[in-house]
Amino acid sequence: MGWAETVTAISTAIIALAVIVTGVAVVMTLKQFRSLQASVERTVELLERDARPTLDSARRLIDDAQHVMGSVRTEADGIVHSTRDVRERLDGLMRRTEDRLKDLDALLDVVQYEVEETALDVAAALRTTRRGASVFRTMKRAFLGRGR
Repeated sequence: MGWAETVTAISTAIIALAVIVTGVAVVMTLKQFRSLQASVERTVELLERDARPTLDSARRLIDDAQHVMGSVRTEADGIVHSTRDVRERLDGLMRRTEDRLKDLDALLDVVQYEVEETALDVAAALRTTRRGASVFRTMKRAFLGRGR
């Protein structure tokens, strides 16, 4: 056998050995992968079994929260509507009150003017009455001759 055939035989043996080692490594890796897959499947089953009630509870909680938020939103809209209505009524009441106060102020001005005029008329009448009484006394003294 010549050196070329020997090298070819050795090379073929090395290649065959490499293929066998690679095949064994692939088989062992596949075994580990199957073991890992089974472990992952068990973990997923456990998680699914344990997490399902939690997820269902979370869904119910979210549904309840959405319902509560809808109720709160409805109530808030109602409060806004009510306060707007109350504010509009108060604005109208204040305008009417202001108008009435203006009317009352005008009435009080007229009453004050009339009272002042009446007071002046009464004072003038009293002054005239006093003068008339004074004239009457003077005439009485002059005609009847009596003293004071």
